[in-house]
Amino acid sequence: MDGRSLRGLRVRKSRPVLPELALLLIAGAGSFAAGLIDAPAPLTALATSVIDHAPRPIERWAIDQFGTKDKLVLAWSVLAVLAVCGAFVGSRARRKRSVALTAAFVLAAVGAFITLIGRTAGLSGLIPVVVAAAAGWAVLWSLLWALDPFRAGRLSSAETLAPTIDRRRFIGLGGASAVGGLVLQRAGAGLGVQGLDDRARLKAASKVASDLGASAQAVPSVPVGVDLGIEGVAPWRVPNPNFYRIDTAFVVPRLKADDWKLTIGGMVQQKRVYTYEDLVKRANLNRDVTLMCVSNEIGGGLVGNAHFQGVRLSELLDECGVLPGVEQVFSQSADGWTCGFPIEAAMDGRDAMVAVFMNGEPLPYDHGFPARLVVPGIYGYVSATKWLSQIELLKWADADGYWIPRGWSRLGPVKTSSRIDTPRTYATVKREPIVLGGVAWAQHRGIDKVEVQFDLGDWVEAKLAADGGIDTWRQWTYTWDASNAEPGNHLVRVRATDRTGALQLEDPVPVAPNGAEGFHSIRLKVV
Repeated sequence: MDGRSLRGLRVRKSRPVLPELALLLIAGAGSFAAGLIDAPAPLTALATSVIDHAPRPIERWAIDQFGTKDKLVLAWSVLAVLAVCGAFVGSRARRKRSVALTAAFVLAAVGAFITLIGRTAGLSGLIPVVVAAAAGWAVLWSLLWALDPFRAGRLSSAETLAPTIDRRRFIGLGGASAVGGLVLQRAGAGLGVQGLDDRARLKAASKVASDLGASAQAVPSVPVGVDLGIEGVAPWRVPNPNFYRIDTAFVVPRLKADDWKLTIGGMVQQKRVYTYEDLVKRANLNRDVTLMCVSNEIGGGLVGNAHFQGVRLSELLDECGVLPGVEQVFSQSADGWTCGFPIEAAMDGRDAMVAVFMNGEPLPYDHGFPARLVVPGIYGYVSATKWLSQIELLKWADADGYWIPRGWSRLGPVKTSSRIDTPRTYATVKREPIVLGGVAWAQHRGIDKVEVQFDLGDWVEAKLAADGGIDTWRQWTYTWDASNAEPGNHLVRVRATDRTGALQLEDPVPVAPNGAEGFHSIRLKVV
């Protein structure tokens, strides 16, 4: 067997995995460099760019299909695309190693471009890209060199080629690249702002509160009668781990309480800066508030009630001095996301706040630590900025929030809605009394009545739980005597009436551009 045949046998099975091994080191090196300077890692910047620049139909389809798992699906999709590209480059590298090396430069160029056009654009963000590219180029060259001694000029004939030299080099270099990449990835995640876990967050925030002689006030017990305790119905106050999360952050920001600041400016008499200590010390507004996402489908779960504690937003704005002509409160998160809502919603007496505590503990990272906006009566896409970093008072023409250019309405008042939580649709029930239950909400208006309908017949009034306030949802229950029902399938619908006397709208409307409408319905099989 000649040298060319021997070389082909040894290299052909290994070369396609070269880029995949190199990708581990690229990702790890980029993450490590990003952790050192608190910048987005290259893969994070790539995924965020996909989120920000995806066409509306694809964006809407992803939300409809995957809901709160959309970012997990995106992460696997990005990795799958990179793996496919890596395999393709690897197969081409059999014939010409310059293909793989060129691919590293192309990847660096794409990464640099994505970083510069991203919402957190900055020259410092290029450093992780350059480090990742250099690491990737180095490992690719080393692996190709180990697998191709003839082109490297180290050997001249098959007779002088020991059977295991190249394989050992390849396994050693490839294994070191993979392990090194994983180690660097882990180390990068442990540096800078990415290194704080929930325990550290609680400790740091509690220390600030303790030093100031202030802390989260004890969360009031759930008012008597507002939680009916019906199995299968969402609790009136949803625990933090179970509270829904919807945002555009591919990686949740891990901000340090002692470094964080909130800047309030724009059309104000005096620009002011508030620290975490400032807000914790003044966090004397305690309210239960129901939050909901505009993407919540009829009967969906992107809604929840929690106890928030913070500083009234109007107090902070008054301290800055609101100038005449202000039309919107425009806010920005630490990851660059923006939104705006009418100034009236901050100044009309409602319990709009900069919240620092949720259900008696510092805000979880997923829900905006160190601080977030909570504005009753308005959907979150125009008001509920998490990881809050800046507030500006502006005219509408001055700036558009993140979702407005993407076709969503500028104003987002919450619509009256109701939901059946139990039984689940298509459940099989016996011919006996059946307890139905669910929740209804009309934030900042309150719920006055909930009605249930069977098989498009007359509407019957359900029993309401005690009222927890106009900014919270309300549980309801109805006992249906199915003993008189015919065996087979039955349609059940629910509707609500708010305190203004307005009835929930029946005709189905999709979530875009300003929230879904329609009656929630289920089907039950009576046996």
